[in-house]
Amino acid sequence: MVAMWNTSWCSKSGAPRGPAGSPSPEPASDKDAHALLRKVLVVDDEPDLADFAAALLDAHGLSVVVAHSGHEAMQRLQEDDEIDAVFSDVMMPGMTGVQLADAVREMYPRVKIVLASGYALPELLSGRERPYLFAAKPYRIDTIIRLLHS
Repeated sequence: MVAMWNTSWCSKSGAPRGPAGSPSPEPASDKDAHALLRKVLVVDDEPDLADFAAALLDAHGLSVVVAHSGHEAMQRLQEDDEIDAVFSDVMMPGMTGVQLADAVREMYPRVKIVLASGYALPELLSGRERPYLFAAKPYRIDTIIRLLHS
């Protein structure tokens, strides 16, 4: 029951756009293929938050893989070349989301990165040589979808 309420609360778009992996109605052009987002890696050291974010992204038609640490995320990226984007918490033990983002950018430059945190301010990320897309927690799923597709 709570998950259904949170799904409605987090999304203005209402009903999901379609099941994950469903083909697009029109063939994508070469230009659109580069921007096409199919599979997202969700990274959060809190399993409930990771699973909830994954369920929301899945409800918006994206295929989702979950990792519970930065190191596990790097392993998933190595194993799965279909991952188009990483949506990661910033504050994690071991490897932070920013450290993960730096490693992903270095090793997988085509992968889009969106970071989220209830603690880190966007200003902390903006002074970096290559800034990352950021959403403050609590976030709306519409915001994350927009950032992933930007």
